[in-house]
Amino acid sequence: MTLRATGVDLYQLTSLVTHHAAGRSGDRVVMTFFSRRLPRSTATDEPVRAFLLWCGLERCLDHLEHARFGDEELERLQGHPMLGPALKAHPDLVERLRSWRFAGAVRAPREGTPLVAGAAIRGDGQRLEVDGVRPSAYGPYLEIETDLLTAKLIETPLLSWINHQTMVASKAVLVVEAARALGPGRSVLEFGTRRTHPEAAVEAARAAYLAGAAATSNVEAHVRYGIPVQGTMDHFAIQAWEQPGVPRHETEESFFRAFHRTFPDADVLLVDTYDTFGEQTGIRAAVRATGGVGPAGIRIDSSISVETVRRARALLDELGARHTRIYVSGGMDEHAIRDLGDAPVDGYGIGERIVTSPDAPVGVGAVAKLSEVRGQPTMKLSRGSGKATLPGRLQVWRRPEGDLVGRADEEHEGVPLLEPVWCWNRGRLPGPDVHAARAHASASIAALTPEQREPREATVAVSDALADLVERCVRG
Repeated sequence: MTLRATGVDLYQLTSLVTHHAAGRSGDRVVMTFFSRRLPRSTATDEPVRAFLLWCGLERCLDHLEHARFGDEELERLQGHPMLGPALKAHPDLVERLRSWRFAGAVRAPREGTPLVAGAAIRGDGQRLEVDGVRPSAYGPYLEIETDLLTAKLIETPLLSWINHQTMVASKAVLVVEAARALGPGRSVLEFGTRRTHPEAAVEAARAAYLAGAAATSNVEAHVRYGIPVQGTMDHFAIQAWEQPGVPRHETEESFFRAFHRTFPDADVLLVDTYDTFGEQTGIRAAVRATGGVGPAGIRIDSSISVETVRRARALLDELGARHTRIYVSGGMDEHAIRDLGDAPVDGYGIGERIVTSPDAPVGVGAVAKLSEVRGQPTMKLSRGSGKATLPGRLQVWRRPEGDLVGRADEEHEGVPLLEPVWCWNRGRLPGPDVHAARAHASASIAALTPEQREPREATVAVSDALADLVERCVRG
């Protein structure tokens, strides 16, 4: 597998030429990827997430392992009106890009770890502020030590993976938790493929599965990652069975019968194409088509309400189809699940409201900033803006009372979250697949306190040593 390395912002390359011309492109740097705060509603500016469910590590490492510049891409770049002349003036840089491979060290939390970001709080409980500089504190997604050239080439694509997959996973876990709160046996199925870009759909399916969705409708996600794939049928299939002069209830039942013969143990029939509760259509046709025993399940894709679901359950039971499960889809999210409450739903098909995260649709605000240059800690000050960063190499200790962020060379009580995933001399280290990440996410979320699972304006404690380093960097 080879991935193009050209998925970067132009300013990464223009500034790279400047550094290279000054002999600085080989400087050793440390770059930290993080979010400054938890996502907020685009409508009300209120917090809408309790944590960020870290997702995307595997794809980030894939990019580091396989990204390359090909001859065609380099030729195109040399023809760019702004960048081209600068590259032609530095043919050694072009050759360096041609042979470029990632080399460095990467530390990260395990994929599926809930992360928190917010105002940095000192040990005395006060907001960390030094001469008007007020940094956030955060659990990093990635901390990468490499050369300056490489850091410029990887920042943009890694942020793309982090922002998209963590956004979807952080939304999906809300949906899954809402279903689980109503009792065991209620599954969430990811149905969002048609509502996003084809490649994004595969990664969204992966993110939703990591967050606890039982399955996806996306076949490529099954092929690529081994994620369980499930599906029912579509209105297209039922309408395509229509014949001139034949009543629709007959063609609907005929298609149900044919589908049941093909998939006798997995026949979830879509019953709302014509009339869910009609005397000849919908649920009644589904039960007749299966010889009176009822299909494995029915799906209702419109007019979802407590009354609709209860009426469907009552009719199935009346017709003798007590084992038939009820799945609902169409405009579903965690709020719709709660609105349905104890209505007898067995599964929820969630599409666009997982993959687009409409209440917080702009990623998770992930950014990447330098935290060390040529062995010296550095930070972005941004006086008065609230965008100050933390300097140096970090570690996060997970504790029952909340995370503590400190310097990597410290020791504290708690579970350290960042661990090596790529080493200078060994390359990429073997890591867990999406199924193991899913199990880790479930266990990690279950270990959070009720307060830590509620959307809030988070604060994060920092160690005294890190606070001292901030002060030295600000006043340095």
